[in-house]
Amino acid sequence: MTPMFQWMSNSSGGTRRTWLRFGLLGSLGLALGQPRASAASPERGFGHAKRCILVFLNGGPSQLDTWDIKPTASSEVRGELKPIATSVPGIQVSELFPRVARQLDKLKIVRTVTHTASVHTTGVYTMLTGTHHATPKVDQTRTMPTDHPYLGSIVSRHQGWQASLPPFVSLPMLFQAPPVDGIWPGQNAGFLGRRCDPFVITGDKQTARFSAPAVNLRPDMISERLHNRRALLGKFDATLRELDRSPVTEQKDQLWDQAFSILGNSDVRNAVDLSHETAASRERYGHHLFGQGLLLARRLVEAGESFVTVYWIDPTPAGAGGGEYDSHGRIYWHMRNRLATPTDQALSALVSDLWERGLHEDTLLVVMSEFGRTPRLNADAGRDHWPQAQSILLGRSRDLRRNGSRQDRQTCRLPHCRSSHAAGPGAIDPAPCRSSGGLGTPRPTRPANSSLLRPG
Repeated sequence: MTPMFQWMSNSSGGTRRTWLRFGLLGSLGLALGQPRASAASPERGFGHAKRCILVFLNGGPSQLDTWDIKPTASSEVRGELKPIATSVPGIQVSELFPRVARQLDKLKIVRTVTHTASVHTTGVYTMLTGTHHATPKVDQTRTMPTDHPYLGSIVSRHQGWQASLPPFVSLPMLFQAPPVDGIWPGQNAGFLGRRCDPFVITGDKQTARFSAPAVNLRPDMISERLHNRRALLGKFDATLRELDRSPVTEQKDQLWDQAFSILGNSDVRNAVDLSHETAASRERYGHHLFGQGLLLARRLVEAGESFVTVYWIDPTPAGAGGGEYDSHGRIYWHMRNRLATPTDQALSALVSDLWERGLHEDTLLVVMSEFGRTPRLNADAGRDHWPQAQSILLGRSRDLRRNGSRQDRQTCRLPHCRSSHAAGPGAIDPAPCRSSGGLGTPRPTRPANSSLLRPG
């Protein structure tokens, strides 16, 4: 199995271009350049997307009870829910998502996403990194320094910090749950190093309020004291650099620069402060953690963030048979009483908001999870893990509209869903395909032989 990344040093050729054409980042269509020598010298990228909001519905929603409903199937397959019409003729979704149904002309459904990781930890890893985990069926998987990086970390590596804004934000927390001690793999930078880890904005489950502790200075830490401390640190660092010019020292310097740039940062603090929004706007998204999180994501990309991840986190204990979207039992109770309504409300508000503000043209919206759920209901009226198929939603940015003409002309027919079609050859600029200058840093090569997006 060919890894999506390998250690490369001063290599030439088309391997990176090939990966961008056929790999998951190519399908997302983000405008990435090469890793930058400095923030002042960006290189040309590809595609039109300048920013991405990735919504991750932890647990694995049932494709059969959301976006790929089967009304003519047998009762143990179709379940209890009825189909409803959408704003796209010939396309139906679950009755529990009426608001998204009215916005479906602004979205695309990809129903052919598949992989082999049948447990949560490795499913998350596979979907967020675009690579197959070495132990796809082992649920006790922990993060490792050798992990492949999350897509947002790749964006961070290529774009770097611009002014005082971190390029990659995750909220309301990084997901963690038993049996793993610590965060699940795939959510951080892995072998790219901690400087490419997400900047985490935390959310309170009960109040749906967010905070960024890293930008808040202690009351006694006035700007002059902070400046003096940085100057003193700079003198020590200058001496250390004379003694040690290793990559580790260089990475430490970058981490210090990032830390000082974020301390007391009013741009981030203002973006996180949802009190700047009108009461009507906050109500539109819903006064719950997921809704306010998507509102915050819109504010962040509007402020200049490149990549924002919003995880679904249960605000209260789910009860028997559930936990996030992991409904092994009583799936229709969980869908009706705690999952579908806030998801429908918040997603539809975000889609509408992006279009109303003109952000949809260069903002890529992705809604996905670690896997789908089994076609047949189990004995507990739930559905189990099913990595063989899941449905994801994509916002209809310029690139997706241009490359989706087949679905646009004949809406009842599924598009050919290879990842190479999501961005398309015309969206790719050859400029980023040069060598990284012998830095010996990890570079994208080719996707795994078993593509995450298979032909429909």
